[in-house]
Amino acid sequence: MSKLMIRRVFSSLAGSVILIALLAGNTFFTPRAAMQSAALVPDLGIGASLHGARPFPANNAWNLDVSRFPVHSNSANLIASIGANTGLHPDFGTFWQGAPIGIPYVVVGGTQAMVPINFTDYGDQSDPGPYPVPANAPIEGGSASTGDRHVLTIDRDNWKLYELYYSFPQNGGASWDASSGAVWNFNSNKLRPATWTSADAAGLPIFPGLVRRDEVVELQAIRHALRFTVQTSRRAYVYPATHQAGSTTSTNAPPMGLRVRLKSDFNIENPAFSPNVRVILTALKKYGMIVADNGSNWYISGTHDPLWNDDEYSALSQVKGSNFEVVQTPNHLLMPQSDFDGDGRTDLSVFRPSTGTWYASGSTDGVFRAQAFGISTDKPAPGDYDGDGLSDNAVFRDGVWHISNSSNGSYRAEQFGVAGDVPVAADFDADGRTDLAVFRPSNGTWYVRNSADNSFRANQFGLSTDKPAVADYDGDGKADIAVFRPSTGQWWIWQSSNGAYRSPQFGLSGDIPVVADYDADGLADVAVFRPSTGVWYIMQSTDGLRIAQWGLSTDRPTPGDYDGDNRADLAVFRPATGVWYIMQSWNNTFRANQFGLNGDSPAPAAYLP
Repeated sequence: MSKLMIRRVFSSLAGSVILIALLAGNTFFTPRAAMQSAALVPDLGIGASLHGARPFPANNAWNLDVSRFPVHSNSANLIASIGANTGLHPDFGTFWQGAPIGIPYVVVGGTQAMVPINFTDYGDQSDPGPYPVPANAPIEGGSASTGDRHVLTIDRDNWKLYELYYSFPQNGGASWDASSGAVWNFNSNKLRPATWTSADAAGLPIFPGLVRRDEVVELQAIRHALRFTVQTSRRAYVYPATHQAGSTTSTNAPPMGLRVRLKSDFNIENPAFSPNVRVILTALKKYGMIVADNGSNWYISGTHDPLWNDDEYSALSQVKGSNFEVVQTPNHLLMPQSDFDGDGRTDLSVFRPSTGTWYASGSTDGVFRAQAFGISTDKPAPGDYDGDGLSDNAVFRDGVWHISNSSNGSYRAEQFGVAGDVPVAADFDADGRTDLAVFRPSNGTWYVRNSADNSFRANQFGLSTDKPAVADYDGDGKADIAVFRPSTGQWWIWQSSNGAYRSPQFGLSGDIPVVADYDADGLADVAVFRPSTGVWYIMQSTDGLRIAQWGLSTDRPTPGDYDGDNRADLAVFRPATGVWYIMQSWNNTFRANQFGLNGDSPAPAAYLP
């Protein structure tokens, strides 16, 4: 199997291809391991620059581009409860009355000594020590502070975050007392257990949501959501939060984890805003900010740094609550589907059996990627097998899985299944990684190996003529076992959240199941494409029946989120011409892109039966 890595810039409309790199390796994009290159290795010390290294995988909630996500139906009331006429307050800066403003942090190396942590309040919801906290670790508010006294430590070599709440050094820092603590693996999307706090009220990590000077001034770009506080929160939490600290049950009050974004029409070119302030406002439009704690309304969190210009960032107070809107965000991790560049959008991508080559066009960077990975008889099975938020090239070959990991460029081959099985890889255990799974038509049995603990399950569910239609129908973040029965047009769904069965009648013999989330409510919708008429029938879980003409009888349906609005778009690949036809749900505009040849297998179709 070839291990050539080719990078090209590709114009899918014009068809022009320019070769820009030819390097050794077995992946066709920069692996996450490249974070360790000289340019992206964080410095050491208090408030050290991360030099662009971004915590957590690309599809982590903190890193989601929500600029096109739908507005929450109760947005106006939620904003009013926080304060429509109240301005943003930069809760970061230099010093106030001799005390440092903001939440400090320190970056240490992998050899930093681990010290014991004694938890004084929430030990049963804390990750046990020891933690690599240096004796001189800065404390929020200073050593004499009576406030939250957060201590944040980043291990740059093991790429982990250690956070403490209400922290006090003991014996010169030989150990620490803290109310609670949490450890975060920056290479993982793993959350706290449900109802658990962290070093923050919402059960979230603090550091990824801070305004940092190395991003604002050095990089001139913030590539993540920000953290902010509200005075009154609801006794509830939403993804990605795991804990509530509310004082009311009113649905007009924000729960922990609520996400808001700056409205797209807000003018950030106002002369009152410096270039640095515009960096923050740009991030608020693209990534928004998340309710993480109780405190003063619209206080936006950031780091302490003596080099901040407090007067410069006071201009943020001109941005009022009414300039924000609440975003309808997913209620669980969004697993990438044919997203090879990690931007949260489905990429134009194909597997070419004639040469065993994968081709993809990055939807954001426009980079053309090609990798020889497979043979003509392979069944494409792309997925995020290494949990880095990017789709990995993978094929199923007579019971053996061949996977090219995007995170580090490694290759793996694993025996799981037999010849004749249908690959149904998906995230069945909600750990943020695609699990190896097959449906065996000969006996109607599903075989799944959970990546979280390597446990194995076998479930008889379906008939030999059924088409597997795995998806998350109940919104719990786990893929559900499901089949579509062409002979009767009936669906059989086994919900992982409660073990209940559903059997909706939806479709006719000859229909192709095109299950996806078309209404952005976090639930997969039962849907079919009818080749005889080129019509899509979708039973949206929130908006009811939708019927749309889109495609020809010879087209291959390829639904996916091509425009990044968290809704699946109607899309088809036309084999005769290699043209993709996409109806973008974001703005109801039409796209036609030539990408592929007759005989190619479109990668997004691999997620369909």
